[in-house]
Amino acid sequence: MRRVRHGWREACAAALGETHPARALGRIERTITALERRYAEWGSHPGTPAELTAIQNALSALERLMKETLVVDGEAPRRDVGEISDAAQQWDKPHEALT
Repeated sequence: MRRVRHGWREACAAALGETHPARALGRIERTITALERRYAEWGSHPGTPAELTAIQNALSALERLMKETLVVDGEAPRRDVGEISDAAQQWDKPHEALT
């Protein structure tokens, strides 16, 4: 079976490696969008338990980064920090295709 590449990993690595606060917020948003796309694909291209764990860890790391970035930059996020928590909760629930 061919391994399918998903852009969320690359987007997350770029966000976590960004040192400029304004650019970090943009990269966080792109990563969230990539994760939302991956969630939408899950039914037709289910991931492994390892990928699910990696996604949950990525969401936690992004949430921490966003909070740290907001403290440094002092700006309001373009997305509410709660949206990351909401996305993380989606991944905590098994997708219909996995049951």
